[in-house]
Amino acid sequence: MGQARAGSEPATQPDDASRWVITPLTGVVAVLFVVCFAPHLKWMWGIWWRSAYYGHGPLVPLISAYLVYTRRHEFARAEDGHNAWGLPLIGLGLLLYAAAVFLDVNFPQGFAMILVLAGLVVLLCGWGRARVIAFPIIFLVFMVPLGRLLVTQFSNPLQLAAAAIASHVPMLLGIPVQVHGTTITIPEYTFEVAQACSGLKSTIAMSALAALFAYLVDAPMWKRIVVFVAGAPVALAANTIRISFTLILGRAFGAAAAEGFFHTFSGLLVFLLGLAGLFAVAAVLKCDRMREDIW
Repeated sequence: MGQARAGSEPATQPDDASRWVITPLTGVVAVLFVVCFAPHLKWMWGIWWRSAYYGHGPLVPLISAYLVYTRRHEFARAEDGHNAWGLPLIGLGLLLYAAAVFLDVNFPQGFAMILVLAGLVVLLCGWGRARVIAFPIIFLVFMVPLGRLLVTQFSNPLQLAAAAIASHVPMLLGIPVQVHGTTITIPEYTFEVAQACSGLKSTIAMSALAALFAYLVDAPMWKRIVVFVAGAPVALAANTIRISFTLILGRAFGAAAAEGFFHTFSGLLVFLLGLAGLFAVAAVLKCDRMREDIW
């Protein structure tokens, strides 16, 4: 009996002690993390509330936090322990952050911050627990504003493509259509596919939604990848449908109808069409059942 107690005490006491050490250490690391990245967090917060392209930004960390919360029991059961492989991730993230600050480029700082966060999780919690919450950490990339890089490179090609494709629907209905670049002209109405109508904004938001949707469905990994990849074309298709409806309304009821109530709430239409498109893709792949282990 005495030997059994003597053998059991060393097995429990160090584990309890390590938990008391890890808790304040984690708190200190969290504070240092926020202090280190405070300038970028402030910049990112401002972009979220100013940019039409990243209005979904504040929701991303909240969703990630909720996903971590839903996996808390599996996280607790996963293999625990420090893992030194987190140090290279932290070092790489800090180098990227330093380079971005030196070059005065904002968006790489966000990716560096997420890389450092991933490294800290691996270092403090081990690979087992890091794998459990890997997606919530990766999902944070959708909160990083790319801003002018995306707008400059993609908005104009998307405007031209949206104008060219959307013009075919009125043509099929027998409405004469002329397309000059981003301008679509039909009898008694002219529509300009502006930068805000390029579909880029809905594509950014729908890509984040598609990633979340793919994570939530109960399906093999390859089907989840297909669902995620479908997010961008689904968003562009929904935006094209919105432009086509606008043209038809403009032809039938005039510019006031096309650019009034419908134009104001057409963003909601794009979201609903995009969400329906994701469900349609999932239904075709037969993976429209939601996972039960994250609720």
